[in-house]
Amino acid sequence: MTPPPSPSEPRQQVVTPVVSPAGSALTIVLLATAALAMKGLLAKFVYATGMTVDGLLLLRFLIAMPLFWLGVVLFGKNRPGDRKMKPVDLAWGGLYGGLFFLAALFDFTAVSLIEVTVSRIVLFTFPAVVMILEALHKRRFPPFRQIVCFVITYVGLVFVLAPGGFGEVSQALWYGAAWAFASAVTYAIYLYFGQRMITVIGSMHFAALINTMAGICMVIYQLIVQNPLNLNVAGIMWTAGISIFCTVIPFFLLYEGIRRVGATQASLISLSGPAMTFFAAWLFLGEVLTVPQLVGFVVVTLGVASLKNSFTLAGLGRVLARPFASGGTSQR
Repeated sequence: MTPPPSPSEPRQQVVTPVVSPAGSALTIVLLATAALAMKGLLAKFVYATGMTVDGLLLLRFLIAMPLFWLGVVLFGKNRPGDRKMKPVDLAWGGLYGGLFFLAALFDFTAVSLIEVTVSRIVLFTFPAVVMILEALHKRRFPPFRQIVCFVITYVGLVFVLAPGGFGEVSQALWYGAAWAFASAVTYAIYLYFGQRMITVIGSMHFAALINTMAGICMVIYQLIVQNPLNLNVAGIMWTAGISIFCTVIPFFLLYEGIRRVGATQASLISLSGPAMTFFAAWLFLGEVLTVPQLVGFVVVTLGVASLKNSFTLAGLGRVLARPFASGGTSQR
C-alpha cells in the first residue's frame, strides 16, 4: 500500500479535463446545413405530386409559424435580446417579413423551373449582393480584396449558367436563374438591414416574428392572386417535412451552434450547403453538372467563402482543426 502523504508534503491538485463543446457545435451546424440544403430537393418532390409553388409556400408558413413560437416559449427566455418586443417591432417585422416572403417565393419559383443545383449556386451569391448593399449604404468604395472576390464569384456563376457560351443558354434557364437571383437580392436586403433587429429582440423572437409576418403576407398574396394550390395528401406530407426538418429544426440547430462556437466557424461550415445539395440532387434526382459547371461551382464557393470570412486554405484548416486541438479538451 502507498503511504499517505505527510502533512509537510504539498498535495497535488488533480485537474479534470473538460470536454470542449466546439466539436459538438460543429456537428450541430453541419446537421443544420444539411437540413437546409435539402429544402430545394424536397420541393421537387412536392411539385411532382401536382402541388403548386403557392400551395407549398402557404402550407410551409402555416405549419412553421406555431412551431417557431413554441420554440420561443420553450427556449427563448434564456436567450433574450437587448430588450423585450415592442409594438414598433411589429411594423419592422412586417417589412422584413415581407422581404423574407418575397425571397422564399422567388426561391421556390426558381426551383420549380430549373435544376435544384443550379438554383442553389445562383442563390449562393447573395453575400456578394450584401457587399454591394453595404458599400451603397455606407457610401464607400469596397476594399480591393472584396472587389476581386466579387468578380471571382460571378465569373464562376457564368461557368455554371453558360458553360458552352451565352448563345447556348435556353430561355427557360435564363428565366429560372433570374428568379433565383431575385431571391438572392431580396434575401440579401432582408439579411443586411434586418441583422440589427436580431440583436435587439433576440434571434429566436426575430425568426418567429419574421416567419409569422411572412405567413400573413403569403395569405394576403394568395387572396389577391388566387392561384391554384392543388393540395393533395402526398404534397402536404412532403411540405410538412420541409416545414419541420428544413425550416424550424435547422434554425434551432444553427442558432445553438452559433451560440457555442461563434458565427465565423458556423458560416465556414455552411459553405458546404451547395455541395450537399449537388450530391443529393445527383443521388435522388439524377442531376449532373458538366465539367465547366463543376469548375464554376468550385469558383463560386471559393469566391463566396472569401467574401464571408477572408478565406484562405490555411485559415480554413486552422478553424476546422481548432475544436480538435489537444484531443478536443480544455482545462479550467
